[in-house]
Amino acid sequence: MPEEPENWWETATEERDPDAPAPIAIRGHQAVGGQLLQKPDDGVEPPEGGSTEWSSYSKQKAAATGVFLFTFLVGDWWWDGSNGFGALFQLPTAISDWPQYYPWARDWHPIPGILVLSWMLWDITPAVFLFMFIFGSNIIYAADLDDMKEDSSETRRIGKKAHRNLKYFVSALILMDFLAFSTEGFPILEYPFMFFEIRPGIYWMLIAFGASFGLNPDNERAQAVMKGLTPK
Repeated sequence: MPEEPENWWETATEERDPDAPAPIAIRGHQAVGGQLLQKPDDGVEPPEGGSTEWSSYSKQKAAATGVFLFTFLVGDWWWDGSNGFGALFQLPTAISDWPQYYPWARDWHPIPGILVLSWMLWDITPAVFLFMFIFGSNIIYAADLDDMKEDSSETRRIGKKAHRNLKYFVSALILMDFLAFSTEGFPILEYPFMFFEIRPGIYWMLIAFGASFGLNPDNERAQAVMKGLTPK
């Protein structure tokens, strides 16, 4: 009797040998032509055309952006009743007036350079806030709603960077405002009261600044709130 080859059931033939053992089902593999081939992703394929789920961070970021847009639309960002877009409309005129700021400040401030820099920072505040939220919320890169739901290391890095830069800007803004006030000879203790008296609509900007913490993925408190809103 001729000797049969080892693993004779794996021999390629046009018709499968009826005496060959049936392939054993192994998780993550499929039988093709008598061979067991590994299937990708443990045999589970993502559904085509399925929408991305909102993560706790993407919800947090969307809520923060919504709060900011609300303040930008209805708040006073130019201390004359203009909302954020009205302030942006007036910004080019303000920038064109910057060369005249120093002569004005020199007439009634002991250190005009500080006052001029403070004025310039206040002028660009609406634009800085809008840019940082557009940049940090991923709106500038999103083509559709699913892109807004994206929660990747890159979107988290961008959100964290936008919040950090906005904190630096607001810190510089308040510092220069305080220096301009204190070097003019006013009592330092009066600064908080004068700050709100001069800018009665400043609370809109403060709400927007508070919302910017939602851009930061490290803000675990905001994420905990978003998780609590997620259906179990």
